[in-house]
Amino acid sequence: MTSQAVGGNGTGGRGAPVVPERWREREDEDSLFRQLRLTVRQGLEVDGDTPAGAWEALTQVGAWEFALPIGKDGLDLGQAVIAMVCEEAGNAMQPVPLTDTLLALDLLSGLGPLAAEATDHLLDRVRTGELEIAVPGRLPDPRGTVPPGLTWKPDGDTGAVVLTGTGGPFAAGVGPGALLVLAGGPDGPCVALVGLPTEGVEVRPLRDHGGGAVAGAVFDEVRLPAGAVLLRGLAAEQALARVGLRAAVHQASLLAGITAAALTAVVSRIRGRQQFGQALVKHQGPRLRVAGLLARLDAVRWAVGDAARDLDEGRLTVGEAAGLIALTAETTLDVTRDAVHLHGASGLVRDALVAGCYRRAAWEAMRCGRPAQLWDTAAHTP
Repeated sequence: MTSQAVGGNGTGGRGAPVVPERWREREDEDSLFRQLRLTVRQGLEVDGDTPAGAWEALTQVGAWEFALPIGKDGLDLGQAVIAMVCEEAGNAMQPVPLTDTLLALDLLSGLGPLAAEATDHLLDRVRTGELEIAVPGRLPDPRGTVPPGLTWKPDGDTGAVVLTGTGGPFAAGVGPGALLVLAGGPDGPCVALVGLPTEGVEVRPLRDHGGGAVAGAVFDEVRLPAGAVLLRGLAAEQALARVGLRAAVHQASLLAGITAAALTAVVSRIRGRQQFGQALVKHQGPRLRVAGLLARLDAVRWAVGDAARDLDEGRLTVGEAAGLIALTAETTLDVTRDAVHLHGASGLVRDALVAGCYRRAAWEAMRCGRPAQLWDTAAHTP
């Protein structure tokens, strides 16, 4: 997805003055932050025309170091920067497990000094782009609640566990090297890292309706040794409550990027499409409709940016995070649906960008929970 301004003739700016895409920039971003955004965006534009290329571009710009604390040889640039990376990746519309891997980095880097020897090698593999980690099914909600679908039970006194169930969908444009499994069980939640391939674990490609490669995972009585279990019980509850807030901000940023991609395509379409002898953008109806969609995207981007800053300063609450992801999910679903309508019949073409945005949004918007449930959480949680 190009970030260059769309010219008035709908040809990407050739033969017409360049018009800045105002909805893609924030006026309050300082020059250093704006330059960092431009670096990430250009990396994705130059090399990110495939999922593998996008993953390599994120690795080359150091996205994984951005997320890691200094004590883990990272840069610890803060959640505002991570949210920006997620937004730009969403705008690139390449189905890579970005928010999944960021969730895994949050968990692995927070396990403490006792697990350093076991996790440092994993973090190094993620840092070099060698290890892609996907979360089968939903991410934890802002309260850290484990989603349904996967269950675990203890296997003897060795610390081993047995996993059963199905999780999905998740982005599979880049084949994951491991699955971060969030499962519920008799003693609370369990977090395990399952390398692929593993006996009893099947990654099943789901039908690609134009939004990019998607997969699910099936666990058939999979016995995992104690070394594969990162957290369980109370420790898992506490860790998931911490990373649940971050997952909500990251996913909201990704959805904002997908929304921006759809609107960029819409603006290009109405500028280039002729109706009654003049460009569609000259007609009041579609012009006002698109203006309303852009205003909604602006509101979401401001909300995500403010939430990321609050998260950095420890002020973001569960209720606020739930409201943020609910607002963003609803906005993305509404905007991508209207984008298809504004495109007319061409918006239904499987390989069209706007159709891909619509279809991907249909499942990405649910990864932290259904909007109705999240609004309920926001209303009843401080």
